[in-house]
Amino acid sequence: MNLQAVELQAHQRLDALRADIIRLTQEMVAFKSINPRFMSDPETSEETDIQDYLESRLRGLGLPLTRWEKEMRRPNLVAMLPGSGGGRSLAFNGHIDVVPIGDVDGWDYDPWGSDIVAGKLYGRGAVDMKAGVAAFIAATEAIIAGDIALKGDLQLHIVVDEEAGGYAGTRDVIARGYRADAVIVAEPTSGRIDAAEGGLSWVRVTIRGRAAHAGWRFAQIYPQAEAEAQNADGVNAIEKGVKFLQALREFERDWAHSRHHPLMPPGITTINPGVIMGGVGLAADGKPRVTSNPAMIPDVCVIDFDFKYLPTETFEEVREQFEAFVSAFALTDPWLRDHPPKLQWHLANIDFPPFSTPSDHPLIDAVRGAHQSLGIGTVLTGKRAVTDAAFYAGAGMTPIILGPAGEGLHGDNEYVDLNSLIETAKVFAGVILRWCGIAE
Repeated sequence: MNLQAVELQAHQRLDALRADIIRLTQEMVAFKSINPRFMSDPETSEETDIQDYLESRLRGLGLPLTRWEKEMRRPNLVAMLPGSGGGRSLAFNGHIDVVPIGDVDGWDYDPWGSDIVAGKLYGRGAVDMKAGVAAFIAATEAIIAGDIALKGDLQLHIVVDEEAGGYAGTRDVIARGYRADAVIVAEPTSGRIDAAEGGLSWVRVTIRGRAAHAGWRFAQIYPQAEAEAQNADGVNAIEKGVKFLQALREFERDWAHSRHHPLMPPGITTINPGVIMGGVGLAADGKPRVTSNPAMIPDVCVIDFDFKYLPTETFEEVREQFEAFVSAFALTDPWLRDHPPKLQWHLANIDFPPFSTPSDHPLIDAVRGAHQSLGIGTVLTGKRAVTDAAFYAGAGMTPIILGPAGEGLHGDNEYVDLNSLIETAKVFAGVILRWCGIAE
């Protein structure tokens, strides 16, 4: 069959379905599917309700579908459009969990109202990323409606928990054995291809000091008689932590200047100190036991870092380099030389492998072809944040990130551009035809 003719028919069907695609997105946005990890009452999340809604729609297309829950009331969906054989398999991924709305007074529109104003659909999750899910469902519907048989299998992975690290969502999809030759994660990219994403791990650095009464701190600052000094043997772990942060800032800056990736902005390899806790005693959860008594010289300082590295680096090599820096830093301090900081990697199970898909990869060529059919230029970029694409890459699959345009994700007045939504569905249809292949 002629690819151009089949693709044009798919575009025409999607134009005819425009109102339905927008309505699908509106109905998805109306579900308050906040990730329950961010809620005081997790059972009020509507993740189950939106997945019920999508399951009904997908079953209405006659697609084989599997549904399960890694965590209670948090279902994942995997739908399949089997190919006839001899083609490459493709999976689309999208999450239906969203972050909280924040202060509702900052919104000009109802966060759950799905209001359409000047070609923009407003609401929490509109662009991050329910519109992306609607786009790949619509593209699949256009393929089915055109009675187009594919050579390769098409999979739709619609998951929970991306906003909290993917443990109960995409990571479990992969753990259950779902594989494809290539994966498109439909996060918002304004039509650009995110062909690379840096790695990310959370790491905790614990610095120990020696507890003492704060009343004798003066004897540490101003040398006193021996009798006074005997009561001044405390070592303030917080101050050691501050010293560590100052040294780390220099290390971070040097690291940024010495490594680059062509699709990523300079300095993307940040080591962000996001949480710092000081106090006395170390509890079983790795945090200080006492955090409310400044009359004590603290013997524990715990700092949690968001640790990023380049798409072309491995976790093992950056871990080795960071640990070497920590060891070298400890040697500069008489106390820390004998009591070096302790490191805990993979904190809170946060660990995103990097990926860098070559610009001449056949999947990117398929997107280029789909773009050309619509008169669109192809732009390659790198993802500044992290997404579920990381887990597919970590499992040996080839991912890219591609989705519609919008603004306000994780902020006020989130919206998706509706023309971009329809365009994205057309691009997805074109990629499916090129990648999976059209069966005779």
